[in-house]
Amino acid sequence: MRDDDQESTKKTGWGHLGHQWITAIAALVTALAGAGFFLGRTSAPDAEQPNTTNAFSTATVTVTATPEVRPVGEAPTTVPPPNTGGAVYWTGELTWGKFNLDHNPPNYTDGEYLANISSGYLYVKGNTTVTSWKKSGRPGKGECASAVDTDGSNQVQVATGNQVCGRTAEGRIFLLDVLAAGNTIRTKVTVWNT
Repeated sequence: MRDDDQESTKKTGWGHLGHQWITAIAALVTALAGAGFFLGRTSAPDAEQPNTTNAFSTATVTVTATPEVRPVGEAPTTVPPPNTGGAVYWTGELTWGKFNLDHNPPNYTDGEYLANISSGYLYVKGNTTVTSWKKSGRPGKGECASAVDTDGSNQVQVATGNQVCGRTAEGRIFLLDVLAAGNTIRTKVTVWNT
């Protein structure tokens, strides 16, 4: 054998076709990886479908019901009572802190409010006026307006069972039915439209 024949034999092995083999193997790996990817995608579960591979999986949901608790001075909204003697702007129960009855529902505003500042008294800051209802029966809007015009002031003493009439800074007539008086004053409130 000649040296040229040995040399040509060497060149026909991996050394001579190495780059072609590497390219062919890379193409094969790429093709197999791509085919595996697409085959895997067709058999993978959809994100929208539930996973059913674990027949023993369970979900636990805890629901806690809590009673409605309102902080002192928070006003609940209620349906207007029948026969209030005028179109009602707001009605509900208030445990007195500081409230502006021109707001629906009533809330605190600096400068204009009615407040329980000492035991058994409601005081006004601003232009609201109040008076105790001195006649029998429950007054309506017109009767409260007349009582406030006659002797409205910036404070009123309250007792359980009595009524307080008033006029807000924006001219709304209101009635407070006193449900509890003392350190805490609780009333049923009716505020009529102007």
